[in-house]
Amino acid sequence: MENKPNSTKTTKALKPRSDKNSVDRPSGKGGYGRAILLALAGLFMLQASFAQQQTFSLHGQMAHLQDGEVYLGFGTFGKMKADTVMAKNGKFTFADSIQEPCFAMLFNHDYSLKVDLYLDGGQIYVNGDLDSIYDTQVKGSAIVNEYAAYTFAQLQTRKPVQAIYEKWMQAYKQGDSVLADQYKTAFESARADQTNKSRGLQMEYIKTHPGSIASAWELLHYVTDKTLAESKNLFKGFTEHVRHSNQGKELAERIATLSRVEVGNLAPGFAQADTSGIKVQLSDYKGKYVLLEFWASWCGPCRAESPNVLKAYDKYHEKGFNVLSVSLDNDKGKWLQAIHKDGLLWQQVSDLQGWKNAVATLYGIHAVPANFLIDPTGKIVAQDLRGEALQVKLAELF
Repeated sequence: MENKPNSTKTTKALKPRSDKNSVDRPSGKGGYGRAILLALAGLFMLQASFAQQQTFSLHGQMAHLQDGEVYLGFGTFGKMKADTVMAKNGKFTFADSIQEPCFAMLFNHDYSLKVDLYLDGGQIYVNGDLDSIYDTQVKGSAIVNEYAAYTFAQLQTRKPVQAIYEKWMQAYKQGDSVLADQYKTAFESARADQTNKSRGLQMEYIKTHPGSIASAWELLHYVTDKTLAESKNLFKGFTEHVRHSNQGKELAERIATLSRVEVGNLAPGFAQADTSGIKVQLSDYKGKYVLLEFWASWCGPCRAESPNVLKAYDKYHEKGFNVLSVSLDNDKGKWLQAIHKDGLLWQQVSDLQGWKNAVATLYGIHAVPANFLIDPTGKIVAQDLRGEALQVKLAELF
């Protein structure tokens, strides 16, 4: 019903104020004083935000670098920025600003140039040779130099692995299958050893630099459901400055998210559209075991794992086991094509937002494949069950 306009006429004219000395003042105590203080406070806050911005200039000189575009990606985990400049005769310069010291990756189109570093205000120098990229030198402020020493040590652990890999590829190209298999075995062993050494260096850096924002960045990439308890203790040991930095806040949020989906907790509820646009809720599976699986059509390891999940589904579905897949696709056509090609029989949902998928964000998914096994009461009983581990766990339950 449309409301009828009020047609009652006023019988009294309102006299306009003509007193020149009559001025509307801010109400309450303080009058103009409070208004001025508020204005000044706003101005100071604005100036402080600008003061936090630090300008930097990165000067690069790389032998054997072809003329062309060079890229610099930098920022926090959740908000990265990219700059592009032209390299000429192996030289290039980036100039920009940052709010706080942050991670950066310097690279070119084919990644023959790839240098990890930390940015800080002031002058930063990157010097090296593409023929010996692992020996690149980075110099700047204290945090730039500290992180450069750390990454240099990390790169040295990769040299033996890279040497074996190149021999493996050479034998493979020459058709020497026996020698190729030998180098493959040696490569896998060397890579496992390198991973352990790399993790040791990472832990040493984090523990010995509790006042460095770079430690928050490294811990952010270390924390998983399996390292959560250790990561919480390391985070507590950081200085207040690090914990309250942008990267520290991202780390705190990551820890909180992983804590929310720990084994033993109730799985967070959600609703998302299936392939037909119909909303599917996690609560629809109450009373049954369900494997909440995160995947994508473009994810090779995910597609390789599909036959194993299908095997489990065929064997245990009639006993009360279900699968609900959440796709991190953003192309519906490719998503549907992958479902059909892989013969996936269970419900599939997605908001087609890629890595920004709402359910993936809720569950703290930073890599796929990933999964959570949820029991009939809605409690998470296991995480990341793949291959034989999934079959063994289901055999225990059914």
